Amino acid sequence: MAIERSNLLSMLKLSIKVLIQSSLSLGRTLDSEYPPLQQFFLVLEHCLKHGLKAKKSFIGQNKSIWGPLELTARLCPDSANIATSARDLPGIK
Repeated sequence: MAIERSNLLSMLKLSIKVLIQSSLSLGRTLDSEYPPLQQFFLVLEHCLKHGLKAKKSFIGQNKSIWGPLELTARLCPDSANIATSARDLPGIK
């Protein structure tokens, strides 16, 4: 179980790194068909199904995924479009 957890976290870190690097190099808004974004959501879904949780200091009592995204948008105004784009994706609750 610990190895699976470690692998999931490593995959999540890698997918975030690839997503950020590729989106910065393209300099455009990401859409739902963008492969690195699809990979990020797939890995995130696996992490959530596995039961991995963020540190309490980051997510607090709110167990929704939107809390960390909104916190990121407040701390880094340039990333506000990320949360808005994620909320606008079809099938995201």
